[in-house]
Amino acid sequence: MGKHETGYARIERDHYPTPAWVVAALAEHVDFQGLTVWEPACGDGRMAEALRLHGCSRVYATDIANGYAGQDEILDFLSGLAPKLLPRSPDGIVTNPPLGTKGKTAELFIDAGLRQIAGGGFLALLLPNDFDSAKTRSRFFGDCPHFVGKITLTRRVKWFNHPDKPDRNPKENHAWCLWARNALRVRRQPIILYSPRLCT
Repeated sequence: MGKHETGYARIERDHYPTPAWVVAALAEHVDFQGLTVWEPACGDGRMAEALRLHGCSRVYATDIANGYAGQDEILDFLSGLAPKLLPRSPDGIVTNPPLGTKGKTAELFIDAGLRQIAGGGFLALLLPNDFDSAKTRSRFFGDCPHFVGKITLTRRVKWFNHPDKPDRNPKENHAWCLWARNALRVRRQPIILYSPRLCT
């Protein structure tokens, strides 16, 4: 059972709430203490709340629609507009992006995220573990000077229960993919499939 396994109806706007343990796995490697983080696809706010628990001093939550009581702003991340987070830019952007058909929306999220951190900061996106294997995406990964690496989750994310087999386990592996325009505060070396570039 994966996010988009054949036979399942696709959830509107790819809203798949992220369990708190997935954020905890990222926090084992990235030090969030005192950081201001933008969560641009906040959905029901689970990831934003988990980021606060892991030491962020400010989590600015936005989404294309309003679906979370603690959401700061309605904002389409792909519009290229910056959040109303003055007087400062976020230290990082962390989210579980919608994949879209053939992963095209997630690619747009990478493009938009890299533009948003052009002045400094980091980008962490939760993606299928093999997302970086397509040749057409090498510009985001091996060929991208800002790509740091990825942290492969050792557990599979269960996004929802199978309608007829609630005990059925997921088949899709996920990883946190990381990009940085300046030093990334690393707690311990991530599981990296490319040469690490923790500073640019």
